[in-house]
Parts: sequence; structure tokens; C-alpha cells
Amino acid sequence: MISTVKEQLFRVTTPSQYAGWRRGGLLLLLIPLAVHAQTWNEDFLNQPFNLRYSSASPTRIADNQVRDFAVGHVGYTFDRGSYHAIEQSDKAGELSAYIGGLKHIGNVDLQGHLRYRNIQEKNQAWATALWNLSENPFKLCDSIPGDASTESFDMSATAAYAFNSRLRGALEIGISTGSRADQSDPRPRTTTSAIPINLGLDYSLGQAWKLGIAAGFQAFSSTVDYTNILQSASNFYFIMKGMGDFQKRSTADYTSYHRDYTGVTWRGTLSAEFAPEDGNIADFLEVGYATASENARDGSTSYEYKGGDYSQTNITLQDRLQIRSGKSLLHNVTLRADLLSGKATWYDQKRETDLEHGNIQYYRILGSNPVQKTQRLDATLGYQLDILREGQRDLYFALNADLSNITRKHFLGSAVPKQSISVVDIDVTAGKIFSIGKASLLAQLNGGYALPLTNDYASGSAPTSTDDISADFTRRVFEYETASHAHVGLLADASLPAGKKLVVGVHANANISLYTGSEEYWRGFDGHSRTRAEVGAYLKF
Repeated sequence: MISTVKEQLFRVTTPSQYAGWRRGGLLLLLIPLAVHAQTWNEDFLNQPFNLRYSSASPTRIADNQVRDFAVGHVGYTFDRGSYHAIEQSDKAGELSAYIGGLKHIGNVDLQGHLRYRNIQEKNQAWATALWNLSENPFKLCDSIPGDASTESFDMSATAAYAFNSRLRGALEIGISTGSRADQSDPRPRTTTSAIPINLGLDYSLGQAWKLGIAAGFQAFSSTVDYTNILQSASNFYFIMKGMGDFQKRSTADYTSYHRDYTGVTWRGTLSAEFAPEDGNIADFLEVGYATASENARDGSTSYEYKGGDYSQTNITLQDRLQIRSGKSLLHNVTLRADLLSGKATWYDQKRETDLEHGNIQYYRILGSNPVQKTQRLDATLGYQLDILREGQRDLYFALNADLSNITRKHFLGSAVPKQSISVVDIDVTAGKIFSIGKASLLAQLNGGYALPLTNDYASGSAPTSTDDISADFTRRVFEYETASHAHVGLLADASLPAGKKLVVGVHANANISLYTGSEEYWRGFDGHSRTRAEVGAYLKF
């Protein structure tokens, strides 16, 4: 085992407080427009036609073209390659099982699903957070690589009801639970649960206009427990504060360590839709506002240590313009934007001993202050063309331009280090469905390139001879976030009718990302790549 922070950081192969932790966003914000769909999922059939498919309101399911659909799917995913975020591993595998579908009964539309995932990762470090807000810098972690196992289960149920020809309402309820464990000292185990609830209401104004309102809530809870089996070596826990700034706990002082996260999200959206029944042009506009918070508390009944409070607000906008050209061409132009403002509050605390009550250790709060502020803009401009045959997708093409702009300010007394990042990613997708007898084959190709526009680096840490976390940790995270890279993917999906309503199918897809940067901040990615491949089978009924 290693005994210094610097030695541990050299062994890091994978979560920091950036990278993957920052790529999650709010669970209740935007449902992405599914361009890279597969035929086993109903989104392949409904997304091009349903103008409100990516709406935050659960009433969206009542506008689906296909409203009776059921599918069962099993799949396995392989991840290989050393070009990855610091919290990921060079080798990972995921087994997943899914069952879900849609049902239309009179004035009622129903949608639901059950899903199980089991992920096995080799030599993973810095990975104890599970589904935290992506820009929350307060992470409890360690840098000892180990074989991590993550299991998760999620389900949802949605019901939309048409009260009359003008008024429609819907309710969506879900639950997600997950557990992550690692058997390397110090041994982390994380359990997380999230419960989202969404409500929506639409009202039609004549034949063309429709107004909508939606509200959402999510409760979040996560617990991290560290235990240490071998007492002969001294390892460290890292209490992260942002941009490489941290506090350190030794297993010599704390053979076990406990943290609780509690969080809540509130969201509201307003929407307007213009879709004349006999028109060839339609448009859907939705704006939303959300506020979320996560608080970290360490310790047990004997003492409490405040691990940091984080809050953020999100302003979201999406617009989708749909144009029909005759019976065979369908155009969709989309614009989506999410503006995030985050604030992290740190508590200065002093460890003291209560001599009058059995020498109990506790922490006294000396003061609190903002330790990091984040501004982030994620925007996407997309175009999708579907060429139809008998009203169904036959050939499609999509072009997307994604822009991420991030500014982080970290407060270290009178110093305020600042990171600025702007990255643009252009992606092109093309797909074709071939009919071979009774069988159907979907072939899809996509490729793109990501390029940094700005990348101003700063570190919140103060390097010393033994704790140079900037060189070995923060710089690697920043290099990955700002790296230029090329990516290409292939997908094949074959299906065959096996009865009056039964279809069986198999699919395989692979995506590769290749680092093309200049290793300006961290050396180790040059010539490296990342490959993700998936195989699966399904039944549609």
C-alpha cells in the first residue's frame, strides 16, 4: 500500500470531482432527443413524429404515433481503453435487462418500464459518488485502485388522461436505487436512491395552439461507508472541495468513515405548441426553471462534520421546428440550451474533545464561506431528416452541434483561481432500414469531432513536495475535459417476425473515441483511445 498522497495519485486510473461527476446534470431537466435510437426501443418509432417527445411534461406520451408497444431486452456492454475520465477504468463490463412499453385504452395512455444494470470495473479509483449532481464538488473518495461493482434498478410509470377534447393531464412516478462496492482497503460502499415525480397539464386553444404547464420534484439520498480491514497500512480518504482542493483523513485516525448526502430538486416548465391539423409546419417551445441542492454530512451519532452544501439553479429552453414535405420527407430542427449556476459552501471546522463527556470527539464550526462558483452553458443545435416509406422511417440523417461553456471560480483566501472551458462537438449520423424477405435490418453510421475553443487552466490546490495533487490529478481532469478527439460508431439491428404480434431481434454496435490533443496539461493520453461495444437481443410484442 502507498503512504503518501503523491504516490497514490500516480496510481490513479479512474472519479474526480470533475469529468464524469460533472456530466450528469439534473435528472428532471431535459429528456434528450434520441437520434441514435435502436429499433428495439419505441423511441425509434415515435421520436421523429412526436413534436413533444423530449418535453418535460409527462403528457408527451399521448402524442406518440405508436401507442401500443411492449419490449423485453437483454444486453452486454464492453468498455476498453485508457482514454477516459479519471474516475473510469480501462476495462469495464455491463449487463442490463429491460422490459417496458406503451398502452392506449380509450382516453388513457400508459407507459412504464423496469430496468436492471450490473457494472463490473477493473482497477477503478476516485469513485464513490453515485448519481450526485454533476457540478457538486464535495466528493468523498480515495485513490486506491480496486475492482468496483455497481448494481442499479430503476422503474417508472406514467399515465396520461384526456378529460375532454381540450384538457389533458398526466402523472409520472419513478424510483431508482443503486449500490456500489469496492473490496480494496479503504473499502467504500455507496447506496443511493432517487424518487422523481412529474405532473403535467395541457390545454388546447382551437385546432392549432396548445399551452402546457408541468412541475417536477425529486428526492435524493446517498450514503457512503468506508471500512478498513488491514490495520498495518495507513491510507487516506479525500474530502474534496473543488478544483483539486481537499482535506485529508487517514485510516490510522479513522478506520471507518461515514457520509450522508441528502438532496432535493424542484422544477417547473411552460410550453407552447403550434400544430395546425392540416398544416405542414409545426413548432414546440418549452422553457423551464429548476432549483436543486445537495448537502453532505459526515460522521455518526457521536459527531458530525459538515462536508459541504451545494446548490444550483437551471434555466432551460428547447424549441423544435417540424416541417413535412409531402408524404415522404420529415424535417426536424431542434435547439436546446441549459444554463446552470452553482454555488458550493464550505464550513471551516475545528476538531475538539469534550473532556466532560467521556472524551468525545466533535467538530466546532468556526465559519462558512463560498468555496466554488460555477457557470455552465450546454447548448445543442440539431437537424434531422427522415425519409419515409408508407409512413415509417426508411432512411434518416442527423447533424448535431453541441457547445459546452464552463467557468469555475475557486476561493482560497485572497486568491481566486479560475478555470474556463469551451468545447464544441460536431456529430453526424446516417441510417437505413433494409427489408430482406420478412426480416428487417437497420444499419447506422455516426462520426464526429470535438474541439476545444478555450481552455484556461488554474488549480485550487497549493502543491507541496508530497501533495502535488495539481500535477497528478487536477491537470489530468482538465486535459480530459478540454481534449480534442474524433469519434465514430457503427450499429446493426436485425429483426424477424415470429408470430402474429411477436418480433425477435438482435443488435450489435461499437463506438470508438480517439484522443487527438496535444497533452498540454497532462501526459498519458497520446495515442490512446476508448472503445464501447454492445450486443443484445430483444422481443417485441
